[in-house]
Amino acid sequence: MNKKTRGAVLLPLIGLNLGWFVFMAAAFVGLFEPDGYYSGPMGDVYNPGPEVRATTYLFLGGIALFSVLASIAHSRADHEYHASGAKDAGARAAFSFATVAVIVGLVSGAIYAISVFMGSFSNNGQTTTPLGRFLGVYLPILMATVLVVLVLLRATVFRKSSPAATRAAAVGGHMHPAHDAPAASADPEVKKALALGLSLPIITTAFAMILGLMFWDLQNRELSSWTWVIIQSVIAFGIIAGTRYSMKAIRSVSGSHSGVSGAVGAMNLNFVLSIIFGSIVTLMSFTMGFAAIDQLKWRSVITPTAKTILNNLDAKWAFVDFAPTYVLLLLVSVAVFFTLVSRHAKAVDKKASPAVDSAADHSHTI
Repeated sequence: MNKKTRGAVLLPLIGLNLGWFVFMAAAFVGLFEPDGYYSGPMGDVYNPGPEVRATTYLFLGGIALFSVLASIAHSRADHEYHASGAKDAGARAAFSFATVAVIVGLVSGAIYAISVFMGSFSNNGQTTTPLGRFLGVYLPILMATVLVVLVLLRATVFRKSSPAATRAAAVGGHMHPAHDAPAASADPEVKKALALGLSLPIITTAFAMILGLMFWDLQNRELSSWTWVIIQSVIAFGIIAGTRYSMKAIRSVSGSHSGVSGAVGAMNLNFVLSIIFGSIVTLMSFTMGFAAIDQLKWRSVITPTAKTILNNLDAKWAFVDFAPTYVLLLLVSVAVFFTLVSRHAKAVDKKASPAVDSAADHSHTI
């Protein structure tokens, strides 16, 4: 390994060690941030703690340190690997290691955002203020989202090397890795489509989480069934739009398999998200539907009878409690339909090269 390749291996390890120290500092600071009951001179006392916690930003800082250094390492290893024509085993190993580090950073950022989101629901009656809510919850989620999107785009859309050129050099072709590759991914329109295809699902999901928390606060810390419909609609929009932009990128690429690979990766990301979305929301639809039916038995009565059950079967129950549970299932059906149609839609103007068509057809089978 040369000096640059060794540096690409070292950077994620440095980030890991620095992140560990930041995490330990966060755990130490957390000892001074009360959250729950503690024994006082007058007995057990409840102290919910501050709205804005230093530990929230320290944990994010640790993840950011590791993710940024991993992203830099990935960029350097990517350059060395493709500059060698894919013949340097050490550069290939460094590139693989840096790729894994980037994935770990992305997953860590996503888990962090979800943890902050879920933790904000269990504040045990803590009084919240708009500023405290923004600094304590919304801002950390936004910062984690920006971190994930930037690292993801830097590792995919904004890569400077050309895998297509590297492959040609590796099999004895005459392309020069740095200059002769058909750099379709440098096309601003293709880059824009790729960036939107990758980032829209992440951004809309973060927006949906913040929107859900806003409704949670406005609705006295409850989420109505219709609120869930709105939240899931935002997520569905992001997945559908991401799929459409990914397909646009595939059809816009002409002659560069590297551009196709990036677009196919974006489309497959949206495909996986659509499966997760469909599974979760379908389960929500059935679970909330059963709960709505069960309300007919127990709402406003202690001992239910056939008469009280029928009396509870009114327009308010039908529209407020029961209807949105089916709308969730309808939303899944619409999202799955448009996602699949977008993935398999035929291009209006067939100008793409056979390599592009072949890559797109292969992606449809995934």
